[in-house]
Order: sequence, then C-alpha cells, then structure tokens
Amino acid sequence: MFKFIYSLVMFQQLDPRIYELQKDIEFYKILLIGSFLVIVILVLAVVLQRISLNRARRTGDGIVDLSGEKKPDDSSKFKVKPKKSAVKGAVDPKDLPDPGLIFKYSLANENVTEKLITVGQTEGSIKTFSTEVMNDHLNIHIRIMENREEKDIYNLPDSISEEYMLDLRREGKALIYYPGLDSFRQMGSRERIYIMKEEDPAGDPTFPIIDPKQPIRIRIGERLNQDEKFVNGYFEFHLFNQEYEVKTAAGIPKYEKNFLLRLYRVYPGYDVSSPSKEGLYPMMDPFSSAGK
Repeated sequence: MFKFIYSLVMFQQLDPRIYELQKDIEFYKILLIGSFLVIVILVLAVVLQRISLNRARRTGDGIVDLSGEKKPDDSSKFKVKPKKSAVKGAVDPKDLPDPGLIFKYSLANENVTEKLITVGQTEGSIKTFSTEVMNDHLNIHIRIMENREEKDIYNLPDSISEEYMLDLRREGKALIYYPGLDSFRQMGSRERIYIMKEEDPAGDPTFPIIDPKQPIRIRIGERLNQDEKFVNGYFEFHLFNQEYEVKTAAGIPKYEKNFLLRLYRVYPGYDVSSPSKEGLYPMMDPFSSAGK
C-alpha cells in the first residue's frame, strides 16, 4: 500500500514536465510544417518567374505576364543609347587635313610656267571642309619670270637662279607674317612677292629663297576681333622653298625651286561631333578642355 502511494506522488511530480515537453514538441512540429510550406511557395515562385522570362526571350517584345498580356520591358529605360548626329559630315573625320601635312608644287616641267594653289572649303587644291573657311579663301598664283641672265648668250654667268613672282589673293579673312616681321598683320586683298636676288623696284617683298625655318606664315579664318585675332579659330599655313640644281643646254648650273605649303596648325581643332547641316565641321570651343 505504501509503495502505491509513493509511486502516485512521484507521478504527480513528473506530470508537469511531461506536459511542457509535449507543448514544445507541438510547437516545433508547427514550425517545421510552416517552414516547409514557405520553401514550397518560394520554389513555385522561382519556377513561374523562369517560365515568364523564357517566354519574354522568345517573343523579344517585352515581359509576358500570366494573363498573356505584354508589358513593356522596364530594363529598356536604363539602356544608354549612343548619341548620333542627325547630319552626316561631308567627309569622314579621318579624311580631314591634319597639321603637319605638306603639299608640294613643282614647276620643273619645261611646259609648266605657272601654278595655282587654292585653299577653300569644299573646292580647291586644299579642301578644309570647315565652317571657318570659304571657297577661294586663299589663292597663291606662282609664275616663272623671264630670266635675263639666261638670254644673254654673250655674257653667260657661272650659275643661274630661276626667278618667280607670287600673287597672293584672298576672298576671306587672312593674316600674314613675312620673314623679318615682328608679328602677324592683316593681309591685303592682293599682295605680290618676288623670289629673286635683286630687290623689287616697286618695294614688294623680295626673297632669294623662302627658308623652311623662316617661312611665310598665313592664317585664315572667318572673323577677326579688334585685336586682329580670329574669334572661333584658324588654319595656319607655312609657305617655303626647296631648291634643286639642273643643267641648262649650255651646261650651266641652274637653281630652280619647288614650293611647299605645310598645314602647320588647326586651332583649336575640328569639332567632328557636330557637323553643320551642309556637312561641314566647326571648330571646337577654344575654352573647353579639348580646345585648350
């Protein structure tokens, strides 16, 4: 009887713990079932999303929802489209004249007594395709002069130097810098230069030869300010000679000259991103980082 009472007392002491344990087991069972359901829902969502993406790729016109209606693709809002000019340039930018380019003109052929060099916009010997230059902006007309020394057969010299006359004409604005001057000055509408040893009686500039280290410098552009500087930019050309020796019929050394025109500078440079409606290229902003 005593043992029965003792076991009953012990059972009453253990019963609250067993009850708490059962509650914990029920809680974890619910938590496990809930977690399983959440995982199943997530898996279904991923599968449905992949199916919708595959449909969108096949159609290529947007994202297709489950109702079959097409929605605009939001990703297109963030795509960066390259900026393209509505106007195409008259020439490819890589074909524009670069500083350092040298144009050579020879009068070595006996049948050639004159040569015309024209710097223009879309016409001429040198085409700039620039809004700062006009057609026939600068013309350089080179002519061989009659040499008196060569005609005097009774008093032939030891050597003969070919003599030339250059007529410079401009239709647009131009600055010129002769060897020996201190700075550029505005060029007249017509100027004449002689390449010979004797001074010209009329006082026009005369040089025995135009040295490449001291060339005739010419700048052309659209507008000049009060300080006689180009407002938007300019092209600078250097004119000089290259002398060579030939023999006359009498065997006398004769010194003739080639004429070379170097494009020395394009300031501040072509703005190839903004051609005009005619396809011509303006100068870049001289105050921008690229134009400095």
